[in-house]
Amino acid sequence: MTAHPPTVPGVALPEPIIDAATVARIATEAARQVDGVCAVNPASVRLHDRSVGLDLHLITWYGHNVAAVAETVRAAVADRITTSTGLTVATVTVTVDDLLVPGVDGG
Repeated sequence: MTAHPPTVPGVALPEPIIDAATVARIATEAARQVDGVCAVNPASVRLHDRSVGLDLHLITWYGHNVAAVAETVRAAVADRITTSTGLTVATVTVTVDDLLVPGVDGG
């Protein structure tokens, strides 16, 4: 059984502090789960009150629709961050930096 801190009616508990490194880790993990993503680099995280903006750089595998992969990453990252942190995701900018060919580029 997990002990919960006592609550006082009418007094809200402080919200957990979410830092940029935590948001970057969550975003990277979510993006890596998307089919077609080879590597992810969280370029920047901008926290403001209860919202966040992110820039991600991806490397994708040849044979996948790059635009579809980017859009799926955008949606997956926004959903995971909102679910995991309660933050509102203002923007997720996805840049595809490279396209790797399996058997040629080490995959």
